[in-house]
Amino acid sequence: IPFSVKEKRFEASAVDSYIALNVSAFSANLIESELFGHVKGAFTGAEANRAGWLETCSSCGTILLDEIGELPPMTQVKLLRVLEERTFERVGSEETIEVDIRVIAATNRNLRDAVLQGKFREDLYFRLNVVDITLPPLSERAGDIPLLASRFLKEYSEKNGRQIEGMTPDALNILEAYAWPGNVRELRNTIEKMVVLSRSERLTARDVPAN
Repeated sequence: IPFSVKEKRFEASAVDSYIALNVSAFSANLIESELFGHVKGAFTGAEANRAGWLETCSSCGTILLDEIGELPPMTQVKLLRVLEERTFERVGSEETIEVDIRVIAATNRNLRDAVLQGKFREDLYFRLNVVDITLPPLSERAGDIPLLASRFLKEYSEKNGRQIEGMTPDALNILEAYAWPGNVRELRNTIEKMVVLSRSERLTARDVPAN
């Protein structure tokens, strides 16, 4: 399921009633600490105990793991244990922590192919694949573009301190006609660029970058 989340600290954020973590934003060494936490002295730079996102999300109950296909093999094993036993240990600790959480996983990859290629654990795939929602590419959902563009326009206008009232029909027509190979992320980046570079209170066709 390819979709974006509002990112804050280290590509992770608490949004409404769930925590979202972009797995691909971390190296193989860091992702374990981010997910499971660590104790002081567990590795260089671990100057204090810190709870991971799995432990933190116990307060809201749900964690979204975006780009789950990028999860390293050893971390896949530990995540599988969390899903099956609801337990884990922080990095460098032997104390078992129990959690009661719901995991939502999203990916742009074909995980079935990744399983066949030995890049993703089959048992973890089937454990995650309880309810499978396939979201068509943005090129097949042109009707969603106005709503998404409006949402991103509002977000980046506020973020950049701009007072942009909206978008002209000709600008929207260009966006709707484009194929968007990068899907929603590409649209989001395009709207941000348009907002930053616009010199008027309304986005026009001139503000649409050449893709």
